[in-house]
Amino acid sequence: MDQRKIGEFLRKLRKEKGWTQMELADQLGVSNRSVSRWENGTTLPDLSLLLVLSELYAISIDEILDGRKKDENMTENQTIRKVADYSTLMEQKRSRRMMWLFVAAFITLIGYAILESLQLTYTEPWESISSMMLGFTCGVLLTGVLYCSSWLQKIARTKLRLKSFILDPKKDD
Repeated sequence: MDQRKIGEFLRKLRKEKGWTQMELADQLGVSNRSVSRWENGTTLPDLSLLLVLSELYAISIDEILDGRKKDENMTENQTIRKVADYSTLMEQKRSRRMMWLFVAAFITLIGYAILESLQLTYTEPWESISSMMLGFTCGVLLTGVLYCSSWLQKIARTKLRLKSFILDPKKDD
């Protein structure tokens, strides 16, 4: 899977529709910066967004993942394999990010424990620093719980449905 090729293809499709990055971002409920990253090949959209993009551009997901229009001899098995590879790649990236966040939180927690053991958590400027350390650690732990429980995906899906309903309320009837 060539991210740059996919990005160029997404840019081409967007321009064919005559949309700006901001207009596409508004339709998807993401930032125009995310669209820019996809089109530059820096990152790839989530699988749920691939589904929406395929509907918007009236093409299949495997065409997006190929970075070109579909050949007639493409089998359904190849499409499923590409989607599975894409899903695996995205999950690996998320897992790697979460691992580094947990490492940072662990280091921050150790720093807080050191400040607490030296009884510096109630003196300035250490009081502010220790509060930030503890806040960061708690934030990362909460994010990890949401991530592991798949609540983040549910929140994202709800946000997309709400955005879709606001743009076209008759569609859900």
